[in-house]
Parts: sequence; structure tokens; C-alpha cells
Amino acid sequence: MTHVFADQSKLSIEQIRNLPIMQSLGHKIFFDTNLSNPPGQACSSCHDPKTAFSDPDLDLPVSRGAVEGKTGTINAPIVMYTAFIPAFHFDSEESLFIGGQFLDGRETTLEEQAKKPFLNPDEMNNPDKASVIEKIRNASYAAEFKLVFGQDALDDVDKAYDYVASALASFERSAILSPFTSKYDYYLAGAVKLSEQEERGLQLFEAKDKGNCAACHPSRPIDGRPPLFTDFTYDNLGIPSNQKLLEAKGADFVDIGLGKTAKDDTDNGKFRVPTLRNIAKTAPYMHNGVFTSLREAVDFYNTRDIDGKWPKPEIAATMNTEELGNLGLSDQEVDDIVAFMRTLSDGYESGEHAKIESAGAINLPYVRIEGQDVASKIYSVRMEQITAEQNSPLYHVTQLKELSLADDVYLNDIPYYSLDTGILEIPAIKKEHENGKQSTYVAQFKQTTPNGNLVFELGYYKEWQ
Repeated sequence: MTHVFADQSKLSIEQIRNLPIMQSLGHKIFFDTNLSNPPGQACSSCHDPKTAFSDPDLDLPVSRGAVEGKTGTINAPIVMYTAFIPAFHFDSEESLFIGGQFLDGRETTLEEQAKKPFLNPDEMNNPDKASVIEKIRNASYAAEFKLVFGQDALDDVDKAYDYVASALASFERSAILSPFTSKYDYYLAGAVKLSEQEERGLQLFEAKDKGNCAACHPSRPIDGRPPLFTDFTYDNLGIPSNQKLLEAKGADFVDIGLGKTAKDDTDNGKFRVPTLRNIAKTAPYMHNGVFTSLREAVDFYNTRDIDGKWPKPEIAATMNTEELGNLGLSDQEVDDIVAFMRTLSDGYESGEHAKIESAGAINLPYVRIEGQDVASKIYSVRMEQITAEQNSPLYHVTQLKELSLADDVYLNDIPYYSLDTGILEIPAIKKEHENGKQSTYVAQFKQTTPNGNLVFELGYYKEWQ
């Protein structure tokens, strides 16, 4: 199961409650599946919180549009931490383009970027601004829209469209999308230690004579601000074509990236360096989604120029030949770098993790139970599998115990259950395999009501580590 419906992708009620009114409005617009033509696609369809606000669909390297058979042209970038991307500009001292929204920098600000998907025929497919605003007028949050922007806010289409973009950009600037709660953040704060392998990976990541990843993905705080793991510049890594993308868009399709924005052939094939924050959750990788695993992507950096190892690049003329291609890293060193990069995922918990047992049971040491009109409480829960039919196994709750936890326990991203929607979200659930390796999944359950028992049906899962 890889497809996720946007209306099932709820954030924590507690997180939403804490949003200021402008950001709360932007949140509602971001998740509104009625704003496409035909209805059914929201911003969150391609930028889902389950996968760090990236596209959760692994079947295609690009996002599906509202119209059946339509797709985008590029692997949808993560929305998290986009608030820190500087405006698109040319740095005359470095002779480099820097910043800008979209991976090709074609829009300067979050507000301008937010306006584009609504009218893109390959995405939300609205014919014009007026059709979008008419849907906003009929939305459940129309009164809230007027409260934020004024009672006449929806009278003028152009102004109203600007307001929509402002609300979306405000939500994208919220702490929800820039939480800085990874294990590495806690490590920098002195709260936790990295494992031996993670520590080796960090050293390799930063070493100029090894991975040298930090040259483009700075890993240390700057002016007291946590690192963003990108310098916002543009590069052509020599990525090979993705056959799945060519099947969807045509055998001759190629996205020239910055070259189109800068109108200069010497920039063809260059794309903005992405943040590595939450990188373990956001497969597939690269602008065309050609790599399906994080290890494969790191191995490409290491061995791109080894004869016969990889297909030819999409655009060879402007390829970076100085900083990657034959790094000489061992398999163990590649694994170490990957282990470090996994520490960049937000929602790190210093305590016990949710775990899948071999007997088909799921242990959740902490679950936040929430509702709009009730105080949040924390429980420990055990669920046992009843049956598995059509890839949607049923689990029933066999243990439920209320807990009292200290205030300093990190609780922002533990599993949570909404009394209002009946949905149980598990941001990270671990499973030990017989070979000793461990996988981590994101999962969602929906409560069913057979015989009045606490029964949940697995609706979605995705391995991200």
C-alpha cells in the first residue's frame, strides 16, 4: 500500500490547536481536497506529513495530478524547512545562483510558489483563479478567511488569491514544518550521544578527503541557528534518467532545471541542493526520483565514475566532476554515512519506541489520546493482530494503561489517537528482522466497531529506514 488520501493525513490535534489563526487557516487550505478540478487533491496529497511533507506514493517518481493519467514533471520536494530558503538571486562573489522555490528556483518566495499548483494542469488543474476562490467561498473555513483578511476578502479575485497564498506560506513557516527535533539536534544540544556508527558517519560526512557531504550540506550551526543541511546552491550531479519517468512523460523528456530559469545553457541539469533533514523519510531521491533508497543515493555519489556502474547522465555537459564520482568509500563507510543521515529525521524520541513483534503484536509504550473537547492523556497500548485480508490486517487492543509522564519527556511526535476521527497515527514503529537488522515504518490505523471492541484496521504503512 503506497497511496495516501489527503483527508486521512491529519496532524496532531495538539499541534493544530497551537497554531495562530493565520497559520491555522493556511493549514485548512493545505489539507482541503476540494480545491482541485476534479475534487480529490490537496497540497497535502503530494506533501504528506506522514513522510515529512513529501509525496508518499512510491509507485511513481513524480506526483499524480487531479486528472487521471496526468503527472508532474519532477520529484516533489519536501515542504519542511522551506521557510529558510532565501529569495532566488545570483551571488556575484561566488558566481552562483542561490535560493528560490521549486528545485529550479523559478519562484522567488513561498507566496509565489503557493499560487502555482492550483492552476497547473498536471497538478490541481483549476482553469483560473476565480474557480479557486469560488471554492474557498464555499469552504467550511470561509468565515475564518474573512476574519483573517477582512469581510470583503473574497470579493476581489486577484486579492483573494494573494490572500490564499499568504495563508499557505504562513502555515509553511510554522513550527510544525520546522521543528528541529531530530536526534542530531538533541546531539548538538548535548542531550543525547550518537552511536559509534552514527559518529563515524558524521566524521565521514564532514571529512574533505572522504564524503565531503558538508561542502554542500553544512552540518554545523551557523550564527546560533541549527544547520539546515543545504547551502541553497545549484548543481548537476550527473543523475541518470529514470525509466519510470520517461514512460510517464515520453522517451525524450528531460528537465533542464536551472537552465530554464536562468535562460543559460551552462546551467542545464542543475537543481537546488535540497535539505537533508528528514531525508530517510522522503524516498525516492533526486529531482527525477531515480534512486529508491538512501543507500543507493549515497553509493551513487561514491561510485558514479566507475566504468559500467551507472547509466549515462541525463545531461553530461554541466556535470560536477570535482566533488563526487569516485570517493573511494568502502561499503562500511557508505553504511556509516547513511546511519548518520538517519539521525536527521524529526520526531526523535529518547525513550522507548513503538515495536512490531514477530507474533503479530504491536507494543506502543506511549500513545497520546486527543480530542477537540477533552484534555490529552498518555497511555501505553498493546495491539494484537486478528486476521489479514486484502493487505488490511485487523488488530484489537488487548492492553490499555493510562500513564503519568514527566514534563521533560519529548512527546511531540509519539503515536497519537484522535477521538474525533478514529485514526491512530504512528510516526515511527520499529521491527526487528531475523537477520538482526531493523526497519522503521510509518503507519496509520482506523478504528472499526465490530461487537463494540477496540479494533483497528491498518490503512497505510511505508518503510522509511
